[in-house]
Amino acid sequence: MHNRLKIYWRCQFIGWGLFTLGNVLNAYARQEMSGADYLFSSISIIVTGISVTHIYRYFIHGWGWKQKTIPSLVLRILAASFVCGMFIILLNIALGDLRLGRIPFYESFSLSKFVESGLVFIFLSLLWSFIYFAIAQFQNYKKEEIKNLELHAAKTEIEMNNFKAQVNPHFMFNCMNSIRALVDENPDKAKQAITLLSGMLRNNFLLGKKPTVALREELELVEKYLSLEKIRFEERLHVELQIDPATLSFEIPPFMLQTVVENAVKHGISKRKEGGIVLIRASVEAKEHFSIRVSNSGTWSHNSNGTGIGLLNTRKRLELIFGNQASFTIGQEEDNVVANFLIPKINLS
Repeated sequence: MHNRLKIYWRCQFIGWGLFTLGNVLNAYARQEMSGADYLFSSISIIVTGISVTHIYRYFIHGWGWKQKTIPSLVLRILAASFVCGMFIILLNIALGDLRLGRIPFYESFSLSKFVESGLVFIFLSLLWSFIYFAIAQFQNYKKEEIKNLELHAAKTEIEMNNFKAQVNPHFMFNCMNSIRALVDENPDKAKQAITLLSGMLRNNFLLGKKPTVALREELELVEKYLSLEKIRFEERLHVELQIDPATLSFEIPPFMLQTVVENAVKHGISKRKEGGIVLIRASVEAKEHFSIRVSNSGTWSHNSNGTGIGLLNTRKRLELIFGNQASFTIGQEEDNVVANFLIPKINLS
């Protein structure tokens, strides 16, 4: 607010000062005034111009004109500019007469000169109004833009928190179901699985506080999860990782890869008596993107996978964080279900 006021006064003095300088130089060229008259005329125009337009500004604020639309301001601005122009010329004539010891307007008034000078000051007042309201409209636009961005950011944060709240229970339920299946079959493995789950929960809480995490951190969680499932499925589950080291520091949404791997085990491996393989591959695809590919043995079923909370949230979270720069697809490729991510590079290092 203080900076805007400083700029306003600076513009006032510069604007009226430049006009006054031009007006005095023109009079000097015509040899219409003496040196003392030049000085007095300069001071008079600057003082009256700034005073009248500043009072005009006071009424603009008081009547709420800055909040009105341009069409509704046109007639108001024209009328106000006319009034301001008349006040400026009348004050200048009056001050000039008083300086010379004359009765204001009595001897000096000339209709033709009054009209000519009045039109000049009306035009200047109109120009002042145009500049002032143009700046005001721009400021209103920027305020509205900032407000919309803040609302969008708040909405995005709420949505992200909601998605995380949905993903985490989804993740927990899958892990608990895996451990429950081991309790009667093999209590020792169930204990081992609980230890793994404890480590996963620690990572879970840490990752859940961040909007994005390094692929390295997400892979640590995924490996713990797959180790837990390996206890349950034993030789039925085979895991293979093909990770380009260059991709480990790039950021992804937390639990994104974890969610897809869970679906690969739950809807793919667990439904096959012979089990299968989960292959995770990460590679640099182009200058601005890297890819993550998760494939698993099985058959793609849109009804069982495509409408699940995890995959729907994966798409939405990618959209919220990266916009249209990221993509996610899932489908059948020969005997495997393949999920593909293409994500912009954001390097933490």
